[in-house]
Amino acid sequence: MKQQLAVQECKKRLLVVWLAGAGMLSLILIAQSMQEEGPYLDRVSDAWAWFLPNVIPTLSLMVGVVVKDFSTTSDKKLIDTFLFQLSFWLSITYFLVLMASISLQPYFSPNIAPLDFLKQSNLWLGPMQGIVTLALGVFFGKAEQSGTTSAEKK
Repeated sequence: MKQQLAVQECKKRLLVVWLAGAGMLSLILIAQSMQEEGPYLDRVSDAWAWFLPNVIPTLSLMVGVVVKDFSTTSDKKLIDTFLFQLSFWLSITYFLVLMASISLQPYFSPNIAPLDFLKQSNLWLGPMQGIVTLALGVFFGKAEQSGTTSAEKK
């Protein structure tokens, strides 16, 4: 028998990962944007233009799904633990790589301008974002289709 978890709890945990990750990265970018001699100088809007498409589309979709769940009466649906774990750990890894791209650039690529490095990081972030989004899409799709409830499992 496959180990299963409550769908609503899993959705909330994934949303917390994305809100925390996006929040921490936003705070870092805000601090960098406020510095007079910050890494992006007079091109702060370009740094934000890099960051926002990396998190907002997926985050908006997740918020919408979780808010929708609160407005509908729902059974205690269950989902395979593997789908949740895959989505959870891929999301965390994605945010760690995003954070590394913003924070560690001066240490690993001191000869590349920070904004140029951010643009270059899309070479690895784009495919990663695709994989994370695919895993989340499968998770949320299966969660919506899940017909097994905890009451039926007893």
